[in-house]
Amino acid sequence: MVLLSACQRTPDQEIIRGTRVLNGSHGLELELTQHLELSPAMRDALDHGIALRLVYDITACGKSRTRALWLRQAALKRRYELQIEGGTEVRDFVRVSALEAALDRIRLPLDLPSDTQCAGEVQMNLDLAALPTPLRFPAFFEPQQWVLRSVRVPWEGR
Repeated sequence: MVLLSACQRTPDQEIIRGTRVLNGSHGLELELTQHLELSPAMRDALDHGIALRLVYDITACGKSRTRALWLRQAALKRRYELQIEGGTEVRDFVRVSALEAALDRIRLPLDLPSDTQCAGEVQMNLDLAALPTPLRFPAFFEPQQWVLRSVRVPWEGR
């Protein structure tokens, strides 16, 4: 019975509430308006120095791309950090609630020239494979605490 309850799928959530394509300094960027709330287990993991990786699967112009955000706590600085994977800019926050508020509007690079005009779609999920091995087992048995996945959201080209 326990195994069957663990396999129940948590429904996708309406996390991404709006999309907009903008010109960025290095090409097009996808601006997402979203409402994301970390579960108590996710907040506890952050407070104990475990980084969370949010993955955005983006389809644009017939090609798939993956962009990711890292959420972590810098214990020595006593700050929470937000960083786009592969980027150099790190944003600092005093409280986890401020970090969550910063996630309300983010911009992800599309790596497309500014004159590109095509539609696409985006979906976000928490990367459970990025969790340390001891947390993957609880994530499997407590999906309501560890599953964070948006519905697939279409967006229009410029």
